[in-house]
Amino acid sequence: MQKKEPAEVKAPKVEVPVYWLETSDSVTRRYEFERDGYLSVKLVNDSRPVYHRVVESFLNKFFPSGYPYSVNEGYLRYTQFRALQHLSSAALSVLSTQSLLFAVGLRPTPAQATVVSWILKDGMQHMGKLICSNLGARMDSEPKRWRILADVLYDLGTGLEVLSPLCPHLFLEVAGLGNFAKGMAMVAARATRLPIYSSFAKEGNLSDLFAKGEAISTLFNVVGIGVGIQLATTICSSMQGKLVVGPLLSVVHVYSVVEEMRAAPVNTLNPQRTAMIVADFLKTGKVSSPADLRYQEDLLFPGRLIEDAGSVNVGRALHKVVKPSKL
Repeated sequence: MQKKEPAEVKAPKVEVPVYWLETSDSVTRRYEFERDGYLSVKLVNDSRPVYHRVVESFLNKFFPSGYPYSVNEGYLRYTQFRALQHLSSAALSVLSTQSLLFAVGLRPTPAQATVVSWILKDGMQHMGKLICSNLGARMDSEPKRWRILADVLYDLGTGLEVLSPLCPHLFLEVAGLGNFAKGMAMVAARATRLPIYSSFAKEGNLSDLFAKGEAISTLFNVVGIGVGIQLATTICSSMQGKLVVGPLLSVVHVYSVVEEMRAAPVNTLNPQRTAMIVADFLKTGKVSSPADLRYQEDLLFPGRLIEDAGSVNVGRALHKVVKPSKL
């Protein structure tokens, strides 16, 4: 009888991790494929000056991954003016809240005014939100125009709040009207946020763009509140100071949002952008995209006639073009 040879015992297969090191600009990173297929990146060595490390950390926290290659042109300019817009808006908000409390006979500290500003956002403001929500369909073709209008409305409401101590007997009416305007502004601003962010998305990174944009807004809102508290304790401790600084902050605020919108490469057509493309084609013989002509767009008065477009009239109502009897 033949003897059975013992079965050969195989050693357990050990998976060797697949990784490699890359060094660029005095930074060494380790790249490794995880078991689930994801690629992990770990910083091994960074011998760059502190300044460069701080800048990179800031970009990683407040700009989309892969910036500047993951976004469309104009994003940096948009972000710069967005930061300035939120800073000036937050500072103005602190002054307006302090004025509201003065109007009802209180003498709060700037810090108390900041806390109360989170409470005074109901009532008429909700009414403004409801009314503006009915206009949502009109905002699709004109997101830039409605975004600017939103900030003008917000500043109008804030201005009424700043002026409320001048007529304390009308406090409820003035404060209510101010909050009504701010409620409409909030709905318009939120409704136009998505098409603006979408215009910058380049690699399906809309969520990343949105998250980093909101991070920038939050950061400069906090800075703006600090600036507002400083102004409220110094220059704007009197009504005369508020009447000087308030309009200046409002001008900075509206100017910033106009420049933001100019930088946004919205690539959809509306009457003005269509007429601009026609006019540009008649001049150059080339068909430009709406984004190419965005710095020529009139954002404040979009209904103006563009003579170079000839007899092209875009956006006329159907009943004005064709009589019902001919349909």
